[in-house]
Amino acid sequence: MYSRGDQIIHPRYGAGTIVGKRKMTYQGKMRNYHIVELVGDRGEVMIPVEAATGMNIRPAIEDLSILEEVFSAPPSVLSDDYRSRQATIQKQIQTREPEAMAQALRDLFWREQTDKLTSVELKMKSSLMKMLSHEIAVICADLTVEQANSQLTQMLYRIVQEPSESPPEEGAEAL
Repeated sequence: MYSRGDQIIHPRYGAGTIVGKRKMTYQGKMRNYHIVELVGDRGEVMIPVEAATGMNIRPAIEDLSILEEVFSAPPSVLSDDYRSRQATIQKQIQTREPEAMAQALRDLFWREQTDKLTSVELKMKSSLMKMLSHEIAVICADLTVEQANSQLTQMLYRIVQEPSESPPEEGAEAL
């Protein structure tokens, strides 16, 4: 399924590039492994080839257009009830899908500009920034994780400076 040079997102280890394959014996059984070099000089991980599809590994986004599209859409108004708000954001994070994570980050960022975030929401925002920055860094080989984080932050500030329209009323879904 995956081959050398593919950029992937591992649900636990994050973004990386497949740099090769290796055969190894584990528990008396010969197995093939993908060797994945993680972004940000975080080392390598080995993923069993036969288990890669069942591990929720996905290809990295191809370019920044999906993030730009999500960030250009008006933010959704999050519930005033922090439990409901956090549950909504957590569901988006758990999908590990770039569009859902970008929407969650956009909405948290917008709320932070207009209201306060709880400590849990600040951690969620930080986690989303980290995951998306790593994904940007893996697809833009000339960027470090720090530069990718800076680029992501700039993209977010643009939504506050140039909002396409004000957020919809609570309960209304942004298109």
